[in-house]
Amino acid sequence: MSKKINRRDFIKATTAVGAAAAVMPKTLFSSPASKRVKLGIIGTGMRGQWVLWLAAKYPGVDITAICDIDDGMIQSAIKILKEAGKPEPHVYKAGDEDFRNMVKNEDLDGVYIATPWEWHHPM
Repeated sequence: MSKKINRRDFIKATTAVGAAAAVMPKTLFSSPASKRVKLGIIGTGMRGQWVLWLAAKYPGVDITAICDIDDGMIQSAIKILKEAGKPEPHVYKAGDEDFRNMVKNEDLDGVYIATPWEWHHPM
């Protein structure tokens, strides 16, 4: 047996739900914000270095790990972080698949992939 709802009952019900949502504490629906964001960067070429430079400007962001197969690019990335007063990140450079170790071993909040397009899908 189905009960039909009239317009007046519908408005009462939706108003009650809206009022309840407005007075409920926000903490019931959210988790506390982390004090710092830990990022990993895969690919430290020109695009990756630009992202490092931008991220290093934010006081609440730490680049804790970088991954690349080119040691020269890694050294440039480390230099950018040092000049910004950031700590040296863990470095992953043991081949094309070392990004997997970075993601598995590091406690990261996010990973920025700055590699050629054909690597984005597997990463």
